[in-house]
Amino acid sequence: MLKFSKKVEYAIISLLEMADNHDQSPVTARMIASKYRIPPEILGKVLQTLVRKDFLTSLQGVKGGYRLNKSLEVIDVLAVVEAVDGPISIISCKSTDLAYCRQVLNCNIKMPMHVIQNELVQFFNSITLQELKNKQISKEPMIAVAGN
Repeated sequence: MLKFSKKVEYAIISLLEMADNHDQSPVTARMIASKYRIPPEILGKVLQTLVRKDFLTSLQGVKGGYRLNKSLEVIDVLAVVEAVDGPISIISCKSTDLAYCRQVLNCNIKMPMHVIQNELVQFFNSITLQELKNKQISKEPMIAVAGN
């Protein structure tokens, strides 16, 4: 089943929380972990990844913590997923190597699955964290349900 990893969820939670910090003071990992009941050691690794990928700045010291480097309007879901977990891949047929996939020579779903893969990547690339935040506030679905 296709689903985001907990690390991706924690990254998005953290980025949205930091955006809600209107006084721009640094937000600590401890505060986020406590508020959202996230294991601190995992959250710390996720936040350091976001620092390395330039989403956040880490501030040291007594009044240290983390601060957003970019606005939510320029951070898309795809960028967060790829920063934390690497490229999105719903299919395993990436190669023509028989050792990698036994069906590679006679596969009838390879191209349709690549189409789905590309559509999914484009979809996640089209959603900014600001849009997620707006939908959270308005309680509107991100996409219309078929038939409605």
